[in-house]
Amino acid sequence: MNKALLYVRVSSKEQEDGYSLDAQEKLGYEYAGRKNLKIVRLWKVSESAWKQERKAFGQMVDFAKRHNEIEHIIFDVLDRMTRNDFDKLKIHRLIRQHGKTIHFSRSNKIINSESGPDEEFMFDIEAAVAKKLSNDISRKAAMGMREKAEQGVFPSVAPIGYLNNPMTHQIDVDPERAPYIQRMFALMATGNYSVAMIRNILTEEGLRSKKGCVVSKNGVGTFINNPVYYGAFRWNGKMYQGSHTPLITKDLFDKAQAVMHGRYHPALNKRGFAFNSLLCCGACGCKIVGEIKKARFIYYHCTFSKGRHYGKWYFPEKKLAERLEEPVRKITLSEDVAEWLAEALREAQKDSTRFQVKQMENLKQEYAQIKSRLSHLYDAKFDGEIGGEMFKAKEIEYNDRLVEIRSRMEKAEGINPNFYDEARETLELSKRLYPQYVKSTYEEKSKILKLVASNYTVDDVTIGYKYRKPFSYFYEKGSRTKWLPEDDSGQNFLKDEFDFKIHLMAKGQKQLIVQRSC
Repeated sequence: MNKALLYVRVSSKEQEDGYSLDAQEKLGYEYAGRKNLKIVRLWKVSESAWKQERKAFGQMVDFAKRHNEIEHIIFDVLDRMTRNDFDKLKIHRLIRQHGKTIHFSRSNKIINSESGPDEEFMFDIEAAVAKKLSNDISRKAAMGMREKAEQGVFPSVAPIGYLNNPMTHQIDVDPERAPYIQRMFALMATGNYSVAMIRNILTEEGLRSKKGCVVSKNGVGTFINNPVYYGAFRWNGKMYQGSHTPLITKDLFDKAQAVMHGRYHPALNKRGFAFNSLLCCGACGCKIVGEIKKARFIYYHCTFSKGRHYGKWYFPEKKLAERLEEPVRKITLSEDVAEWLAEALREAQKDSTRFQVKQMENLKQEYAQIKSRLSHLYDAKFDGEIGGEMFKAKEIEYNDRLVEIRSRMEKAEGINPNFYDEARETLELSKRLYPQYVKSTYEEKSKILKLVASNYTVDDVTIGYKYRKPFSYFYEKGSRTKWLPEDDSGQNFLKDEFDFKIHLMAKGQKQLIVQRSC
């Protein structure tokens, strides 16, 4: 009895779960019995036949080449074998160079080195038809996905944090993994964590992929770069406004992007040096790092990465912490300024609320107008009233505009209606920043310092730093008189400047609340 290989294939997981593979296998064994063939190896796979790199198909071809005693290969029909010219040539080589005989169990056809020109011609015709069918399916699938994208439907496998809904064909929020994605962006936006640190934190907290695997560092970076989480998505090089539920705001996405692609890269602090990665040397710009002396004393010094230089460059941790009191003390508000700002804030909120409502109405109206224009554009394209290049240009313009308006709407909606209460609490906390710093641990002092300023430098004499907002405003206007414009009651200032600055304070409220528990 002659030996044979049996290769059965379906093109998708859905078909694999059905009867197709079993039906092909059954027909293959029945065919082998009729032809007095013994099947010695079976390939039962789910893979597309139009791709050039087919792992299972390549394994079968290599196996057939290595075993000269196996002369027969059985397929169900020709399009189960291949739908591309590359694999058709592999089959031709098996026939011509290795003497294999190809069988098709369903059509009862055979082709081998003894086949005539007519049989080979029909084989080529059937292969060409199968290729065309595959191309048609691929083109229709691409058109369908593009249509879905234009309607705001994410056209592919849902990224982590979402799940594909087979009923609505939308992507739904994954209640198990979505909180990890939200926390991922929140951690990155603080500027206190690197991608590796975030990956380690979320892994410890239980983040796993849909297959139950630990997410890699590169995976976390990919997630933070994906606009799908704020409600948009990229498809074939274009940006679309999605109809799915966003997990984060565009503002938070932009902040995380700015931190991840910026120059600041926090380092893992395994040895407990609280002020590592906080300061740079004022003389050469190298990092200031901690070192343990006499097994128990911590000193900080320049790394001297650019060469040794003169000066007193070893600071005891206690002395360094005392020198770093200066930036905190200078932006701690006095009692009267904090109380006056709180009262002024109440007046500013009234104008802010009215402005927010009006802004949202205008944005919704503009969004509806752009959607209407986009709809008319599609009608004009289908009616042949507009050319392809003009259509593409206007389509991109309208879709980009929709994404921009949606982002502005999210920002307007994201303004906390209770920001007065939160900002007032921020002002209360700002009065206690310096006393809080003095009584905190070194690790807590470092958190406060990172919160209020950046770009710290130190040398023998001075401490350099750059205040973050809104603390830069506190430093610029240390007394109540400096907050008020000349010859004015303060109302104009509150209306056009103070409202914005206090809003920044409200946005930083959660970070300040953390410091209260130090």
